Parts: sequence; structure tokens; C-alpha cells
Amino acid sequence: MPAKTKTKKAANKAVAKKKTVRKKTVAKDGKKIEKNQPSPRPMAKQKKDIGLKAYVILSALIVLGAFFLRSYHLGTLPPGVYPDEAVNGMDAATANADHHWQVFYTNNNGREGLFINLIAISFKLFGISVVSLKPWSVIFGTLTVLGMILLGEELLGSRRAGLIAGFLTATSFWAINFSRIGFRAIMLPFVLVFTIFFLIRGIQKKKIIDYVVAGLFFGLGLHTYIAFRIAPLILIVLLAAFMVSRRRFLRTHWKEVLAFVLATTVVAMPILMDFYHHPDHFSGRSSQVSVFNPEVNQGHLLLTLGKTFGLSMAKYNFYGDQNWRHNLPPWPEIFPTTSIFFLAGLFYFIWEFFALLWKRFRRGERDDRLILVSLLLAWFFAMLLPEAISSEGLPHALRSIGTMPVALLLTVFSIEAVFKRAEQARYAKYKEAVWTLLAVLVIGTGIWTTRMYFVDWGGNPEIHGAFDEGYLNMARYINALPADLPKYVVDNGPGIEMEDGLQTSSEVVKLFTYGKTENLVFLEPDFDLGEIKTPSRIFLMNPDQGLMNYLHQNFLNSRVEVVGQKPDMDTGFTLVNIR
Repeated sequence: MPAKTKTKKAANKAVAKKKTVRKKTVAKDGKKIEKNQPSPRPMAKQKKDIGLKAYVILSALIVLGAFFLRSYHLGTLPPGVYPDEAVNGMDAATANADHHWQVFYTNNNGREGLFINLIAISFKLFGISVVSLKPWSVIFGTLTVLGMILLGEELLGSRRAGLIAGFLTATSFWAINFSRIGFRAIMLPFVLVFTIFFLIRGIQKKKIIDYVVAGLFFGLGLHTYIAFRIAPLILIVLLAAFMVSRRRFLRTHWKEVLAFVLATTVVAMPILMDFYHHPDHFSGRSSQVSVFNPEVNQGHLLLTLGKTFGLSMAKYNFYGDQNWRHNLPPWPEIFPTTSIFFLAGLFYFIWEFFALLWKRFRRGERDDRLILVSLLLAWFFAMLLPEAISSEGLPHALRSIGTMPVALLLTVFSIEAVFKRAEQARYAKYKEAVWTLLAVLVIGTGIWTTRMYFVDWGGNPEIHGAFDEGYLNMARYINALPADLPKYVVDNGPGIEMEDGLQTSSEVVKLFTYGKTENLVFLEPDFDLGEIKTPSRIFLMNPDQGLMNYLHQNFLNSRVEVVGQKPDMDTGFTLVNIR
């Protein structure tokens, strides 16, 4: 017998012996023994359905495409700056001027300081502008796409699934829109995706460093957006699922769990200390709009909860956010061609969750599948709570932005399930037809939703008023006036009073004239006429007819002008030219 054949047979015997030993170990007591064995993949067996080189190239293209969609014409679309964005920018500019960056800013009902401090950095580097107000939204939105590619592969065991998850996130109207607005909420999907990714990766590879990184991201979450404060529920459910599905999980993983907790605590400690010394910072405005507030539910808590939960769920498939800043009404948050897959995935996971629990506690069967199911359901419903237990402006895509990644993962799960079913088909033509149909569906959805943002939504007159473009145009007009000309802005616009005494609407003008113009004064609505110099310009945040008549009576040569108004668009502003 040739030496090569003998070597091959010996190798086969060694493999067979190894398998036999493993079988005996597993068969002992009729139960699996996990000690000294690699931790099995809790979600799905890894499938190399796409080559590594193709996977890397496609991933890079998706991430680069996501960055382009989030940065293209960033200075002009959205066409204005919403006052809440301007408050973030004004706090950042003030922090730079005072050299006092804060962990928590109490202005505008209170906001975590991380996003504002990052804006302060971009203002230092590039000056104050519309674009320098939003680069972090673009960055976090783009990194979330990368995280979805990694997490999709890790959870569903398929590179194809990861690419679909990344592509749907990159082209989602929901994701694109909030990646182009200066709201801190865009950081929430980012920290959730990478927390879960490194946590699951740590469980698979049993490396402490993955738990530490996961903890760092999770601790960072407390510095992002108020909705994150419910996120610990996800980890509680995930821990329970592991304890139910794996024997002696805490005994074998206590070091990793401790590393995660310590890393989380270290990063979160600054804001935790702030909450300790200022408990009102923790509750913030949420108590004002909560359905548990008797003034909100009017004594009908269950009825109110049913209504808010129903509206919150409807936005994914049927009736989306009707606020033009958040969505293209009346479209749902997930495009109809793929939202049906989301609904199928959600219902299937709910059914499977109870089925797996029944098998576990009635039959004693342990199934790692329960970990995936529990994780995704906990993530979805926990991050839905900030919207579902509030009563204002429902459906509310911003308040529930933490559900965006998991909703898309549920969608990808269903799409991937159809792909796998097609792979098992006996007829090659049937398999090719299904694959082609799904590929066209996914790619076509991405193209359509991108068009929705840049053409349908971006070309609609409603968005000019939704983003208060007139205030931004007013600031630019003021900056173009001669430096020695007295300029007055009457603070009679909408909003709530900020710490500087101005309404939120005036913060837009204040931010974009900050350090760029001279002789600018903000006036109370009941200002003294003795404060007005002639000649000058008086800008009205609200074109109050009574005030305009009053000025004309006292300054006979004055003239009211409407500047920058475009047909069917709320882009203009009113000024009184005092001569």
C-alpha cells in the first residue's frame, strides 16, 4: 500500500476516534456537557455563502455608499436648521467660549453632553456652519451601517445576511434622515449595534477583550439619548436567556460578565454621578409626556396605553410618523416591499419564543436558539417603550429610533429564511428565480427609499417650514448687512424659554450670527422704543401685525419687508426697515 494512502487512512481513523470520543462525552447522562468544549454558536452555524474577498469589497461599497447618502448636499438638505439643533449648537459654541464642557446640559429640558461636546470640537476645527453642526450625525449614521453588516453576519450566521442588513440600513429613509440632522438620538442605534455585536462575539470567542469593548459601548450609551436608559432591560433578558439555555452560564462566564459590568461602569460613571447629584436630570421631560401621568391619561391608563402602543406599532408597516422632520407622510418607516418581512419575522419570533420556553420547562430541552429570539424581542420592545409610553406626536420615529436596527434585523431574518429555503429546492431554475426576485426586491427597495429622501421628500415644499428655513435665511441676511448698522431681533417666536432668556426659535438666528456680525441686539416682545436707533433693521421672529402697526406709527418712514419668500414655501422672514 502506498505511503500516501496509509497516511490518509491514519488521519481518517484519528478523526473518527475524535468524533467517537466527543459522542460519548455528549451522550453521558443523556445530556450535553459543555465544559472544556468550544462554546457553540448561539444563533446559527456560520455559513461561508460569500467569499471573503467579495464580502469585504461589498461591505466597503455599502459603507462608502452610506457615507455618501448621509453627506451629499448636507448644507442644503434639509433646507434649514430646526431650533432644537440650534440649541445644541449654541450650547457647544458657549462651551467653547467658556472653556466649560459639561457631562449634562440642562438647557432645553436637559440633554446628555456627549453629542454637544462633539459639536464643540467640530466648531473649533471648522467654525460655526450648517455642515459643521452635523458631521457627527453623518459619522455615527455611517458607522451604524458597518455595525449592522457585522452584527447581521454574527447573529444570523451568514455573510449574505450581514450585507443585506447593511444595505437596508444604508438606504433606509429612516436612517438617512436622522443621519443628516443634528439630533443626538442618532448615536443610540450606533451604541446598541456595537454593544450587541461585541457581546455576542465575546460569548463565541471567550475573549475578555470583547466583553470589555461591549461594556465600553454600553457605558457610552448613557451619554447619548434619554431612550437608552431603558436599554439595561435588553441585557437582563439576554442574561436570563443564556442562563436558561446554557448550564452553569454564570459559573463559567462570571469573569466575562464582571469585565463587561466594570467597563460599563467606568465609562458611564461621569453621568451616573451627575444623576446622583441631580436626580431631576435623569427623569427630564419624559415625566411630562408619560402616559402614566394622570394629567395625560385622564384616568384611563389602559385605554391610553392601548392607543399609544397601537400607533407605535403601526408606523413600521401602515402609518408612519406624520412629522415632516422625521418622515415622508404617510409612508411607514419600513418600505412596504420589505415591511412584510419585518412583520413575518416579528410574529415568527414571538411564536418561537413561547414554543422554546415550553420545550425548556416542560421537556427540559435546552436550545441556544432561545438566545437569539430573546435578544431580538427584548431589544425591539424595550426600545419601543420610550415611544409607546408617551403621548405626544405619535407615531414618533425619533423617540423609537433605538428599534430601527432590530426592526431591520427582523426583516433580514425573514429574507434570509427565504434564501435558505430556495437553496434547498430541487430545481436549479426555481432557485435562481427566487434568488433573482429577492435580489431585485432588496436592491430595488434601496433605490426607491433613496429616491424618496432626495426627490420626493427633498423636493416637497413642506420641509422648508418643518425645518424653519426662514430663521436660517434671516441669520444669513443679518450677516450680510453693514457691520455698523444697528440690527434688532424681536424674540416673539415660538418655543420655550432657554437659559439665555430667548425662545428656542431665536437660537437659530443667534447661532448662525454668533461671532459673525456686530451691533446685533435681541429684544423682548415688549421692548422700549427708546432702545431703537435710526436707521436700523428690526427682524420679527413672528410677523405680528399689531407690532408692525405699532412700529409704523412711531417710525413714520419705516417700511415692512418680507424677504426670501418663495412660492408655496415657508422660507421667508419679516423685517421692519427703520429710516
